Amino acid sequence: MATYEHEATVPAPREEAQVVTARPNRPSFRRWFRETGWRHIAALLGVAFALFPIAWILTSSVNTLDSLTTVKFWPAETTWANYTGLFEGCTWDFGFPPFVCESSTPFPNWLFNSIKIALIASSAQLVMSALAAYSFSRLRWKGRRFGLISILLIQMFPQFLAFVAIFLLLDTLETTFPAARQAPIWVVVIPLLVIAIGAYAIGRMRNWEKDRMRWILWFVGGALAFGALAIYVGSDFGVTVFPKIGLNTHTGLIMVYLGGAVGVNTWLIKGFMDSIPTSLDEAARVDGATDWDIFAKIIFPLTQPILIVIFIITFIGLYNEFILAQVLVNDVDQFTYATGLNLFIDSQYTAKWGRISAAAVIGAAPIVVLFLIMQDRIVSALQGAVKG
Repeated sequence: MATYEHEATVPAPREEAQVVTARPNRPSFRRWFRETGWRHIAALLGVAFALFPIAWILTSSVNTLDSLTTVKFWPAETTWANYTGLFEGCTWDFGFPPFVCESSTPFPNWLFNSIKIALIASSAQLVMSALAAYSFSRLRWKGRRFGLISILLIQMFPQFLAFVAIFLLLDTLETTFPAARQAPIWVVVIPLLVIAIGAYAIGRMRNWEKDRMRWILWFVGGALAFGALAIYVGSDFGVTVFPKIGLNTHTGLIMVYLGGAVGVNTWLIKGFMDSIPTSLDEAARVDGATDWDIFAKIIFPLTQPILIVIFIITFIGLYNEFILAQVLVNDVDQFTYATGLNLFIDSQYTAKWGRISAAAVIGAAPIVVLFLIMQDRIVSALQGAVKG
């Protein structure tokens, strides 16, 4: 009988692995420049190209020289006279506009007029465009397709082609509404307070939802603030109930601006609304929501990205608009920011370039502030947008 003997095999001891730290392979300068370096250089050149005019305007605004031919990028002497000169002869007054200027170039009033006109016109354009876009996107009615095509065709023609027609129309309206209709402030405050308090009482009795009551509380607060203002200014203070419409009026200029970009904005908002699933509308209708509820509580919050972008673009465009404002407004006190700066340029060699630079710096402040205020809302709105 054969027997097999198994020899015990003892494993050989492992040699300790030597840890070798390899040096990182740094790419050569030629490889780095070929892959990513040229991009950094191109970006820096683009930034420098964009910031150079801004830096030149900033240095020119504090330069003691008003000539463009002898001015240098780094001025030998600096002064704030260009900024203070814009406010010479102007005093703060509790009114509308809030400045009283005795100078021939009332720059604070021009800036206030531009902000007021751009804010009112852009807000009204946004509301009309959003409502029209919702109608074209979600509702089905006869003539809907024809209306969309008509709006697109009308927007193909520039607005300044209708200068003569707009001028004659405002001239006719000026004869129809030659003066503003004013009333004592208490005539407006008392009915406003009664309506606000009545709406709040009805809402408490009927147990309205919190969102609606929040809006009513804002309305009540505004009415109370308006009442406090009436007590401060006195009963002799007049409130414009119906403004004057025509040439040399901001009301006429705003009415002209309202028809400028409503068609394009309607198409942009409609395209964004078409990307929102219709299943949200159907689910809301099952719960008993009306068309207004669907628009106010579902569609409007979801379209905030495009609405904010359109508001900013419209505000900037109207704030810097020159041609229509130059033709329709001839009163110096009613000038906008863009048309008012033209008064600083008497001729090619006698222009006050220092004050123009200072006015440009101050005039750019509202746009910068608008972007700083809206940037967080733009990012948050884009993050919460519906994709589909």
